[in-house]
Amino acid sequence: MEYRKFGKTGWDVSEIGLGGSWFYGRPELGLLPVSHGVSVVERALELGVNYFDTAPLYGKGRSEEIMGLALRDVTENHYLATKVGYYPEPFDYTRDTIWRGLDASLKRLGRDHVNLLQLHEAEQAGWDGIMDAGRAVETMIDIREQGITDHIGLTGSDLGLMSRVLRETDEFASVITFLKYDLLTREAKEDLIPTAVEEEIAVICASPLHGGLLGSKRDHWVEQGRFSDLYDRMERVEDMLAGEDEPIERLGLRYLLSDPQVTMILSGVANVEELEASVSVSDGQYLDEGLIEEIEAIA
Repeated sequence: MEYRKFGKTGWDVSEIGLGGSWFYGRPELGLLPVSHGVSVVERALELGVNYFDTAPLYGKGRSEEIMGLALRDVTENHYLATKVGYYPEPFDYTRDTIWRGLDASLKRLGRDHVNLLQLHEAEQAGWDGIMDAGRAVETMIDIREQGITDHIGLTGSDLGLMSRVLRETDEFASVITFLKYDLLTREAKEDLIPTAVEEEIAVICASPLHGGLLGSKRDHWVEQGRFSDLYDRMERVEDMLAGEDEPIERLGLRYLLSDPQVTMILSGVANVEELEASVSVSDGQYLDEGLIEEIEAIA
């Protein structure tokens, strides 16, 4: 496992982090035993992963419960991140709602402190919900000052909104972008990532295989017509990479790790096998600059 600096925090984090959005199962697909999720977390620790991300939204708190249980007696250095947003319903991004959501998360996690508290999907809050008095930023700063979290972070898919927030305040230590930077799209590189890097904010890339379109869920999504605007580009990327020594799933992860502006890939694996496959890409080997240029030439 390779490690990178996490923005201005001073942390050294594994460049592959464990995302908690899948290891518990899914309500629509069937929940998995608690022991399954615990085994994924335990194996991640064995493989050198030291960053773990969860949220109340994932399984309506089930992910937090499993993550908290798995990490409860862990003594080696690790970082635990969760989020505020969505729950309790209706979530209005006021001080009261944020505190109630955090209190519930801490109970599920079985602890009184997290290393990183993130605003879940900034676009749900909007500018006013983030920046107005008594709303998200002000409340999250209070939470940090009370020692309940070390740092606060921002997540979302509205790149313009997040870039504007990061330029307006220097309070955030990290930003997560998902479905905005991978082999099929580089929207986050236009403004969000340069803004984050300029402000020494850690850049986390979630859904590195575009929600599985570049991996195990390709045929499923194509059958459903999801991400249909990307199919032409996907096929051209697949054709170009067909002669490489590694499958496209590994090349997709290696492509992001080849960017020094990326702090971490957040891998939302469903089982130990997927985890081991993701972690094995963190070997200090990066894509050739010529290949990167070919990938990025596909518009």
